[in-house]
Amino acid sequence: MTDKIEKMGFGRRAVTFLRDLSVENLSLIFEFGIPRRMGTIFTLRETSFGELNRPVFFLSTGRCGTNWFQALLSLDKNLKVVHEPQPNLAFQNKFARRILSLAGDANEISEELALEAMKEIFTAGREKYLRYCYKTKRRFVETNHYQTFFAPAIAQLIPDSIFVHVYRHPGEFVRSAIRRGWYTSDNMSSPAFPEPFPGTYDYKKWQSYSLIQKNAWLWRETNMFIENFKKRTGQERVFTLDFSNFNITNILGLVDFAGADISHSRIKKQMNRKVNVQKTGDFPKYKDWSNLQKKELADICTELALTYGYKLSAD
Repeated sequence: MTDKIEKMGFGRRAVTFLRDLSVENLSLIFEFGIPRRMGTIFTLRETSFGELNRPVFFLSTGRCGTNWFQALLSLDKNLKVVHEPQPNLAFQNKFARRILSLAGDANEISEELALEAMKEIFTAGREKYLRYCYKTKRRFVETNHYQTFFAPAIAQLIPDSIFVHVYRHPGEFVRSAIRRGWYTSDNMSSPAFPEPFPGTYDYKKWQSYSLIQKNAWLWRETNMFIENFKKRTGQERVFTLDFSNFNITNILGLVDFAGADISHSRIKKQMNRKVNVQKTGDFPKYKDWSNLQKKELADICTELALTYGYKLSAD
């Protein structure tokens, strides 16, 4: 059969492609498109992932419109944009934060070894996406917040990678997280959320913290990590967007930074659409919180909130 196909002029690449076709490969074709060149993960490793064309990784706490950004950037069919890839790396993201801390203050392992371990974990988790984006000549974009603490490893692993930091008002984030049941048994992902390290002030108080305080701590720690990453990596590789200041100017800036080919009219149309809106959970808007609740947030988030232009108070 393959000899006949080759004689018909389709070439050896088509013959090899058909010979290797399987249910798994067929599903990958439906997801990514027909390969335009051959390649394996070994191909990418041999070139130190330099053949990947400016993949984009979103960094955030989550609950910052990342699902909406996935829908927006997917309008450019030259991009392969994912929001919930499998595996989602939720627990590995928590581990990445821990192993980086051991290479920092605790100094139990070298930073080089910590980053190498994180790069291997990330590569194993994203091999399919990176490999098939290479083969189909599409650019990879991941809006999933569970790879945020892998950012230093990704920056080293993929030299051409760029990043988008999305944040929002801490009160709005905390409300959304509480409505989702973060840090409660109602949310099956709660065990994968970061927690304070032993010996820290927050670790000693953690069991007595309210849900406002726990999610406020998550907002502060995650965004502080990202801010430190930006300082070390270089601002030119990171686009920062305030989701609480959602306007056409900011979105056009993001699209331009990401190098997405999306018309102005389609962007404006997409801005009127809501994606992954929280419809369950009963918790008041930040403006309606009690003074005590606002103080719980302010005690943890005020310093960083001010750098983002948010004024918190218990008044």
